[in-house]
Amino acid sequence: GPIRYEGPPTPCPAKVEYATPVFAKNYQGAWRYVVQIPYEGYFTQTVEVTRCIQARCHYLDGGCLSSPRWVSLLVAEIFYPNAEDTVPTSSTTTQAPSVQDFQAYQQYLQKRAGVATASDGTSSGAAGPAAQVDAHCDGHDELGCFQVRLYYDWFLIPGSCKCWRPDYFAKYVRRKSVAEL
Repeated sequence: GPIRYEGPPTPCPAKVEYATPVFAKNYQGAWRYVVQIPYEGYFTQTVEVTRCIQARCHYLDGGCLSSPRWVSLLVAEIFYPNAEDTVPTSSTTTQAPSVQDFQAYQQYLQKRAGVATASDGTSSGAAGPAAQVDAHCDGHDELGCFQVRLYYDWFLIPGSCKCWRPDYFAKYVRRKSVAEL
């Protein structure tokens, strides 16, 4: 007989996955380290990501698209308190974070999750020019003393899968271009 659709009674079936991102682009397109400390369940952040299974809607004329939703995640940023105010030309917000930054960040998180260091928060071997500076250091690398700053940032994550009318995009694009004049 004819092939029958056996799926759910919805115009846009979706697949839901769970992810624990290590770094991701925030809503402004800047890369951020997402704090993940998985050992012994110390601290992890999981997001639900919805993907449309098909491009065309069942039962309706239109296309299936995920509606983005806002998610707030704790992120970490490497900061060099003793560095010059000039930003190195090699760093741009569109590039993925460097491997060295990521390794320093991971070592810092392991230190935070593990046994505490000296009472003043410094690690052993911090002698030398950097020791004269008042700034608190979470660690040292080839650029010198660094701090890891933790804060919440916003991300757009693919949410529920919805059926959009075919004329929606044409109207939206036309309206937007008129508004720009």
